[in-house]
Amino acid sequence: MTATLKSDFDTDPESRWCSPIIGHKFDITIAVRAAESRAVGELGIRNLRRLQCHDPTAPDWRVIGRLLRPLEAVNAGLDSPPTAHRRRAMADAIAVLLTRCAEVGQTFWGWSTEEWIHLLGRDQAEFRRNAPAWAGGEVRPYLAAHAYLLGSFTEFHRLGSFQRLTLSWRIFGRDRVNGEIDRLREVLAEWGYRLGHGDDTLLPMVLSQLFLLNRSPHLEDLGTEVFDRVRRDGLLGGARLNTVHAAARAVNALGFCDPPPATTGRGTARAIGGAQVWQQWVDRWYATSTLTPGARGNVRSRLLRWAAGSQPSIPMPPIRLRGRGRCVRPGLRRSTG
Repeated sequence: MTATLKSDFDTDPESRWCSPIIGHKFDITIAVRAAESRAVGELGIRNLRRLQCHDPTAPDWRVIGRLLRPLEAVNAGLDSPPTAHRRRAMADAIAVLLTRCAEVGQTFWGWSTEEWIHLLGRDQAEFRRNAPAWAGGEVRPYLAAHAYLLGSFTEFHRLGSFQRLTLSWRIFGRDRVNGEIDRLREVLAEWGYRLGHGDDTLLPMVLSQLFLLNRSPHLEDLGTEVFDRVRRDGLLGGARLNTVHAAARAVNALGFCDPPPATTGRGTARAIGGAQVWQQWVDRWYATSTLTPGARGNVRSRLLRWAAGSQPSIPMPPIRLRGRGRCVRPGLRRSTG
């Protein structure tokens, strides 16, 4: 079966991202043909990996042409550093996928989410156990890009520790992703969020996850349903969920989604708003308080939420009583009685 893949929306090549496989006419038949399986075996690992002295003119390359073309289209569309190390990883990703097609008798067009997870591994160690011995850990992110573009895979929260920002750069383009992150930072910075600072790493990681989940790196495509799904399915938790809340507020301010629910659980110093001086004082109190970690976190959340709404009318934040977990405002003396 041959199909020309089309985009879900009109694309402006000057600004909007478009999948590198859009517009190509690919044979998306799921079953691997007997001749294709034999050709993969006859080419051998050296040829499949494009190692030194491989034979690019071997007839078997033509036999597996319909499997190879979409894989090469994906690699050609990735924003990847043009180093020998990265080129080796990209070639090995294609070799892994071709050998897996021959092994399971199905092309990547028909693999389920669970089959992709089995290939990618729930963490790096599982990937090394399931992948060929010659496939290094650097191959895994490129396999994830193929899973995303060819298999509509978005279950990255099931892959353990994973560089979502780097993957977003590879798929959507570094400049495009960074530009959208900076665009949202401007809104958050105006509100006093630490997430608005250029040295924050939490916002890029969370936005990358949202872009991947939404299959678009554009803020205007981050509709209410995306944020609702993240909260409903528990795709992000802890400080990252608070960052989702802040991002939803900013995207709403830009006019692209509904406002988020009023509360999302316990706040964090990095995700909650408030002037920078207040942030610094609360962070200092949190670091030196003798309260239990749970109590400190609860108080810090309350202080930051209060500061975000009340601090403009108060010139100075409270200061900590030495050796205690309580705060008093400047000018008030501690009782000695």
